[in-house]
Amino acid sequence: MPIADTGSTIVAPCTPPGAGAIAILRLSGPRAFAIAASFLKPVRSLKNPRPRMAYMLSVTDGKKLVDKAVALFYKGPKSYTGEDTVEIFCHGSPYIIRSILNLSIKAGASPAGPGEFTMRAFLKGKLDLAQAEAVNDLIASQTRSAHRAALSQVEGSLSKQVAGLKGKLVNLLARLEARLDDSYGDMPPFGVRQFLAKANSVTAEIRKLSNGFENGRRVKEGIKVAIAGAPNSGKSSLLNAILGYPRAIVSPAAGTTRDTVEAGLEIDGFEVNFTDTAGLKVRTPDSIERQGINRTMAAMGTADIILLVKDASIAQSPMDRLALETALKNTGGKTARLIRILNKSDLLTGKVKKIKKGGLVVSCKTGLGLSGVKRAIISGEKKYFTARTTALVTSARHFEALSLAAGELEKLRGLKRRPAFPLELAAEHIRGAASRLSSILGETAPDEILADIFKNFCVGK
Repeated sequence: MPIADTGSTIVAPCTPPGAGAIAILRLSGPRAFAIAASFLKPVRSLKNPRPRMAYMLSVTDGKKLVDKAVALFYKGPKSYTGEDTVEIFCHGSPYIIRSILNLSIKAGASPAGPGEFTMRAFLKGKLDLAQAEAVNDLIASQTRSAHRAALSQVEGSLSKQVAGLKGKLVNLLARLEARLDDSYGDMPPFGVRQFLAKANSVTAEIRKLSNGFENGRRVKEGIKVAIAGAPNSGKSSLLNAILGYPRAIVSPAAGTTRDTVEAGLEIDGFEVNFTDTAGLKVRTPDSIERQGINRTMAAMGTADIILLVKDASIAQSPMDRLALETALKNTGGKTARLIRILNKSDLLTGKVKKIKKGGLVVSCKTGLGLSGVKRAIISGEKKYFTARTTALVTSARHFEALSLAAGELEKLRGLKRRPAFPLELAAEHIRGAASRLSSILGETAPDEILADIFKNFCVGK
């Protein structure tokens, strides 16, 4: 779709396809009122419609009545898109929706592309790009935490913080440019140490903001949890017990699970995506079992959390040791957390207190310890949400821009070692960092970036 073409009038349904009680269609653009008046009657009501007042009107195709509908008129710039906008509330019949779309197009409207209404709102200055992106996240949010993060961004929390950081860079750049313009040397000596101290302070703020991306990603996409351990340690039983229904097959025979089994669950407002895996063995001649173990390794490698399950009723086996070594390899130096689960505690006789130091004591049969496992899974996210004073970064694009901005500023430290501090080169690094921050807000985003962002929206938003 043309990025800068706002001269046309567009139309699209705003509600999902299919039959329903009510459907909403939106017209936006310079001819929105005139196009709506071509099929909404009586026309006298629409000669000078009052903004934001509901009108009960007839939808007509020539002399044929199509539907009775409610229409709202918004005069630009006081509308979502910043343009003249009409929203039509009709009965949710696919035939009625199609008829109104056809009538609008016949009168001169163009079908809206994905996210084109929000794109126009961005181009008209109603939203910056970070806010516009968050609109799509808000629509897609399925949990309380995802909704909270998206809503905060729509309200401008991230934008305000990024704009503040950019403002500090502009101030630093102004100091450099003033010095570069001082051809007569009237200004006092340039304080390199003070300048770098302020630049380092901004760098730290940018890094602090970008470091929240992993938490933001988990809020947006869900926490990935791999359930791993030796065969017959109760991994599938643990999955079923946490979910509250039998998702995985459970059998006393070892090796029942040969493939990964996935399931999702919302825990206290956070989405958690579980992957039950095949038991880890030192070696196996079975080729299918080897494939299952390879998938176990892959699931552990991409997990945010590994639940390492051990049968607490038996002594540690070579397979338990293999599972622990594999889990430690996948959590060492990474953001993944290891939570050790001591399962089958119902088979113990008076030994529960002695084994508590080894992990969370659980019984999938009695339910003992399951609430503790759930709390442990989301504890990191809950703690971050409670303690954070900065906006939450949930977009990989924003994370990349912040990381590149910080990288530009960190290059300033190397300039200090030169005999004479190169003001021109320092200014270039400051400009580069400011440009990266501007791209988050959409001030310097090229058309292909905008097209890529808005193509992921639904039609009608």
